[in-house]
Amino acid sequence: MYSPLYFLAALGAGGLAVSFFLMLMFWIPHPGQQIPVFEDWVGAFQTGDLSTQTIVVIGLSGVLFFTYHHVRLLLLNFRLMAGFRKSPDYAQFVKSPSQSQSLALPLTSAMTINVGFIVGALFVPKLWSVVENLFPLAMLGFLGIGIWALTLYARVFQGASSGTFDLAGTASFAQVLPAFSLAMVSVGLAAPASMSHTPWIVGVSLTLSTFFAMTALILAVFKTAMGLSAMLSKGVESAGLSTLWIWVPLLTVLAITFMRQDHGVTHTLGLGQKTVWLGPLLMVVSAQLLVLLLGAVAMRSSGYLGQVWRGEISGAAVFALICPGVALSVSLHFLINKGFVASGLLEFGSVGYVLSNSLPVAVTVLTLVAFFRLLRGFSVARAQWESGRSLSAHS
Repeated sequence: MYSPLYFLAALGAGGLAVSFFLMLMFWIPHPGQQIPVFEDWVGAFQTGDLSTQTIVVIGLSGVLFFTYHHVRLLLLNFRLMAGFRKSPDYAQFVKSPSQSQSLALPLTSAMTINVGFIVGALFVPKLWSVVENLFPLAMLGFLGIGIWALTLYARVFQGASSGTFDLAGTASFAQVLPAFSLAMVSVGLAAPASMSHTPWIVGVSLTLSTFFAMTALILAVFKTAMGLSAMLSKGVESAGLSTLWIWVPLLTVLAITFMRQDHGVTHTLGLGQKTVWLGPLLMVVSAQLLVLLLGAVAMRSSGYLGQVWRGEISGAAVFALICPGVALSVSLHFLINKGFVASGLLEFGSVGYVLSNSLPVAVTVLTLVAFFRLLRGFSVARAQWESGRSLSAHS
């Protein structure tokens, strides 16, 4: 049976596009704006040395390649989801806790706007000269997705509160997915606060992103407590093992949200003092490593990760394992550049800097390999669905 969690395949591809973008963001100069744009990488390629040119080529190629896969998988999943809504299985789906999987749709759609903004900045000349006119449109897009996500979650909450199904008995962190979806909306809404020079845009960005960030945080803590209680009393559901690392991407997204908000408050609005992010980023990465360690311990007893890697376990839920890899890579990039370098503990371009950056690069490569291994399982599942539909039609 098809599951909306297959949208996480598109989400993973979008996240990998962001990972390659961060190589350009932190390794290519971009004076005058928060992110590198078309003119920055063109200038760096024309005047830089071979290593700079290599970074530009790899970064741009990675962004384009995974943007293509993100869009392809997004459109494919919308088509499959449309067919799923017409099937008899859908009626049972909406009457079960699995209905929360529908939050993967707005989650991935929010990533699409983020990826689209990155592609526009990198490949549309002089886009930054009119970017202030685009920020309100971007906020409207994210707000629409946020309302969509809240509406979907309201249906889940209504089903649980009316006794249609029991969320409390879910022995996994699957119910944290709605919080992740809302957090992705919040980080998108916070982008104008970081990049705009217009006070009212920054104010609206701060207000809306704070609402969705706090909603996501409250839901995440509440649902984690419920899931942890069920797991400690019943054991982790085998189908829910892939959800144990969901706090890794959640922490990354919320941390970037608050960093973007801080930049808008201090630089554009001129309120307060500039925050040194070394301490908070160290806490975020430390918490992520703890989550990864505890999750790995829980998965080890059944050999879950090895079975997934060998293709013995497939399905929609395994794509939840891609997000933590992307998120850890992103967090490490920020820790190194916005933490160690910004605080003066590490010099940009030094041997220590190069060695430090081998960590996020290694995580990205491992995640990339895992992504394509899982994608092969998705292709096999699709072939089985198509075969099943053909047999049904002939019979």
